[in-house]
Amino acid sequence: MVLQRWASPPGNELHVYIEGDGIPWVGNRSAADPTPVNTLALRLAALDGNDVVYLGRPCYFDRADSEPCHPRYWTSDRYGEEVLQSMAAAIASIRESRHTSVVLIGHSGGGVLAALLESRVDDVVGVISIGANLDIDAWTELHEYDQLTGSLNPIAQTKNKNIPHLQLVGGRDAKVPLEISSQYSVLKPNVNLAVYRDFDHVCCWEKEWPAILAKFSGESILDQQ
Repeated sequence: MVLQRWASPPGNELHVYIEGDGIPWVGNRSAADPTPVNTLALRLAALDGNDVVYLGRPCYFDRADSEPCHPRYWTSDRYGEEVLQSMAAAIASIRESRHTSVVLIGHSGGGVLAALLESRVDDVVGVISIGANLDIDAWTELHEYDQLTGSLNPIAQTKNKNIPHLQLVGGRDAKVPLEISSQYSVLKPNVNLAVYRDFDHVCCWEKEWPAILAKFSGESILDQQ
């Protein structure tokens, strides 16, 4: 699923929003439909005055029963190479000639995908992750989840040192706590970690999103690095 909205007048920078993991599991069984109930990334996209694309993840949004979908694409392989190739191809097909640059924006697991897509999408000038589990091994160990054996771990991947990454973290985020998040900014080049002490995994990013975009998007996101 793809939703898009061009600004008036249209701009040269395209903001691509990616949602979190949704509902991968129900108890000990893979979910029949992983589509998230709380679509924070969609609400943030609605507050963005730039050219915007809301990019659904493969097999989400009532596509779980379609070919070639399989539960691994929202469980063990949710950040795997096939998922990344599909999303990178979708972005390439959506872009129009006027979009000379791309900013990838993702919440939670969508932020993981944004970080991994950085090297797979042309003309990326910035990545913004919100509450993203950018060390998936440490994250699964913390919560005693099964390891995501078919997925790539952003903290173990080579990052393009020229692309700035704004890493937004909530100080009260119990799902992706600061001790898990902070190592990515320590180990990777050109990452700006911004901690919002009173925020959690979902609250209160909508309230501050216009101010965050005004401060960090476009020209300013580069200036921060």
